[in-house]
Amino acid sequence: MTRRGIVAVAATVVLGGGLAGCGGDSSEPAASSTSAAASDSASDEQEAVLAQEARWLTAITAGDRETIETILSPDFKHVTSEGKLLGREEEIASIVPVAFTMNPTEQTVDIVGDTAVIHGVNTLTETGNVLARERFTDVFVKQDGEWLALSAQETAI
Repeated sequence: MTRRGIVAVAATVVLGGGLAGCGGDSSEPAASSTSAAASDSASDEQEAVLAQEARWLTAITAGDRETIETILSPDFKHVTSEGKLLGREEEIASIVPVAFTMNPTEQTVDIVGDTAVIHGVNTLTETGNVLARERFTDVFVKQDGEWLALSAQETAI
């Protein structure tokens, strides 16, 4: 995801860069900010957003540009943990397969209308070693019935 020259992602991670779209397989269930009175449909929407986030993470680590193109909105922007602003085309061009895994935790999902915000912490590991930890925010918008990533931002922790 440092959807920026993932050729240099390992160096970016070690030097404090970041990876966006920090969803994916997590041993910790996502928390929800929806009240107890929330309907099943709100819960279904939260699950749909988290599923899209997980799909994004899988595509990033696999270097699957085609899938990422279907996930990113035409107006997608990414602010890396280094403070660099990347547009959609830069993000997609930077994608290559990586050896490390991203393990999101502390995920919360807030949905207002057709906008969803995911906050969480992502731990990047490779062969059992922690490479970096980042707090992230990903914003999705629902367009034509599908959740698309509009914005991503990380902060190294």
